[in-house]
Amino acid sequence: MGSVDPNWLPFASMLTFELFKDGATPAPQPAQRNALPKPSTLTQPVGEDHYVRVLLNDEVLTLPTCQAHGKHHSRMGPSLCTLDAFLEHVAPIIATEEEYAKDCGTMPATFDYEE
Repeated sequence: MGSVDPNWLPFASMLTFELFKDGATPAPQPAQRNALPKPSTLTQPVGEDHYVRVLLNDEVLTLPTCQAHGKHHSRMGPSLCTLDAFLEHVAPIIATEEEYAKDCGTMPATFDYEE
């Protein structure tokens, strides 16, 4: 995930992804929004007001991609990535549908998320 510690994680470590929605703070709008890969299970559009925070063993991680201006929450800082910045960060390690089908078989069923 780009943390500063290059060592193996301790046994039974927990990596947590928190998704937040902030309707009160306008989020930056990157030009490449539609070009970013999205998980195939994400069937509904997600607005610009969604943010992701990553925790490792209950400690907040600040991802390198989220440090830049416009890629994190304007008031909460770089530990709260825009959803687009988070997807940009994890894009190199997410398998495409073709890679998943080749390596794992069939794709899982998609989910319709309701607000």
